[in-house]
Amino acid sequence: MSTQLEVLQPGPRCSSLLSKGLYINAGLPKGKEVTGDGNFWCGKTQKIYGPDDRICDGDRCTDATRSCYEE
Repeated sequence: MSTQLEVLQPGPRCSSLLSKGLYINAGLPKGKEVTGDGNFWCGKTQKIYGPDDRICDGDRCTDATRSCYEE
């Protein structure tokens, strides 16, 4: 059984959102899919939740109304 990982779509998200995919995909040729393991963390807290005590991920960290969101 194989697990299909979700591709992180480009778009606005908090600049503090980090994932392993940001590092393992650096330097890929243009047009290659960006993949990762789906694990995210906040660069401010270095944990899976942000300074607002809410979970960080590719969906939740697109919410500009979060108090910790930075463009």
